[in-house]
Amino acid sequence: MTDPEFHYREIAPPPALAPFVRCIWRLRGTSGGAAEPIIPDGCAEIVINVGDPFVRYSATGSGEVQPARLVAGQITRALTVQPSGRIDVWGIRFHPWCARAFLDVPAVELRDQVVALGDASASLDEMLSTVADSCDEHVAERRILDVLTRHASRMSVSCATVPHLVMFAASGSDVDSVSKLSGAAGVSTRRLQTLFRDHVGLSPKQLLRVTRFQRALRMQPGLSWSRIAALTGFYDQAHLIHDANEIAGCTPAALVRRDAPITDAFLSDV
Repeated sequence: MTDPEFHYREIAPPPALAPFVRCIWRLRGTSGGAAEPIIPDGCAEIVINVGDPFVRYSATGSGEVQPARLVAGQITRALTVQPSGRIDVWGIRFHPWCARAFLDVPAVELRDQVVALGDASASLDEMLSTVADSCDEHVAERRILDVLTRHASRMSVSCATVPHLVMFAASGSDVDSVSKLSGAAGVSTRRLQTLFRDHVGLSPKQLLRVTRFQRALRMQPGLSWSRIAALTGFYDQAHLIHDANEIAGCTPAALVRRDAPITDAFLSDV
């Protein structure tokens, strides 16, 4: 981040959490006032806002104030959010296959949904509510890690099949279709669809689309969009532009030209 008033950092989970949690993140700063898109990254998250509220806008332009603690499920299109003042947010980013086990909610039920954490897990909501009571960043971090570690101690690690399939789909290999992924993984297409629906919340095709678009955005700057399209598995530049409009609501060039530090913070490896 170049803006001295805007800070984003990621915290690697301790070993007890690593099978479930990709990272803990912290976002803080001052509001620029503009609405920004949050691009799908293939992961569900718990978000704990201890600053001023965010407003989320629907496709029709209507706004809704977001709860202080929420779950953002797997999304297939960008969420448009706008800070209302001081930004001070913690996030818990799950591995793509772990939100179901951690929240005890079928992953597909959270697809393209943002819900209050209490509606998904009343116990986690109660335990994480204490984060807002701490004015010290290190104390808040310890509280989050302690809550998550105690919760994870009662869970079993997911079978290796789903993580393997997800990582294979996100690897940037030549696997660019559901049939190719099915063949490379050695499972039937129907079985593949079922595993993704139950554990990931996205279909294999949706995950392939999201991860391909993320790879394309991370290759800027310095390359033409036609070259990026060729390197990241799109048929051509028109295919990349089509997916960008579907996912982000604008062309990839328009997206990267924005002064959008919140958007940029969450363009992360899948």
